[in-house]
Amino acid sequence: MPMLAPLYVAPHIRHVWMDDRVAILDLRSESYFALDPTASLMWREFTLGHDRDMCLRNLLCRFPEGSPQLELDFDAFGQRCIEAGWLIETTAAMSQDARARSKHKPASRLLALRAWWSLFRVTRSLSAQGFSWTYNAVSQMAPADLAQGDDPDRILSAGLAAFARSEELFHLRTSPADCLPRSLALFQFLRTLGLPAEHCIGVQQFPFSAHAWTQFRGNIVHDDPANQERYTVIARIPA
Repeated sequence: MPMLAPLYVAPHIRHVWMDDRVAILDLRSESYFALDPTASLMWREFTLGHDRDMCLRNLLCRFPEGSPQLELDFDAFGQRCIEAGWLIETTAAMSQDARARSKHKPASRLLALRAWWSLFRVTRSLSAQGFSWTYNAVSQMAPADLAQGDDPDRILSAGLAAFARSEELFHLRTSPADCLPRSLALFQFLRTLGLPAEHCIGVQQFPFSAHAWTQFRGNIVHDDPANQERYTVIARIPA
């Protein structure tokens, strides 16, 4: 039966355009998907909040010769997206900017130990709770308060040096398979230091690959700066 009302992107879905197609990241299943160009245009209509009639009118402007089959394909695609959990029938009250404010001032000593603890917590959470739960939990973390007169650049330099030392004491999978726990742990650690760090997950179309990293003031930290050019960001925890 055709879906008449608008559909909405589920809170656990991230998506991005890469050339003529859409890549989708499902945080819940920890899976990436690449739509073909036609399905990508259908997806765009859904994400614009249009009802079925408007979606079809817009699509028919591009494919005027395929009216009957286009309607069938559009309804089938929408149904598959609902079944996969990518699209939902009501808006979801979820904001990536929602954060739980922490008032705890981080201690200035034992930074390497605290960095190691961030690595341990994130790795354990990914193993026990899974990616979706861990990602959502970390995304709620706001930067701790900086004391008046603190120099963010000095704190960043000390924090990155401590994190590098902590990695020598913590076993992770061989790079790049460790990019997710490393980047999430670094993001969490920098926020405990009062720095408004940003976390990014990027995708590359040909050959398909994904990578995660941490940024501060728009610059990649503790990773290859060229990743900003190699990958298109599909999921972001903003500063």
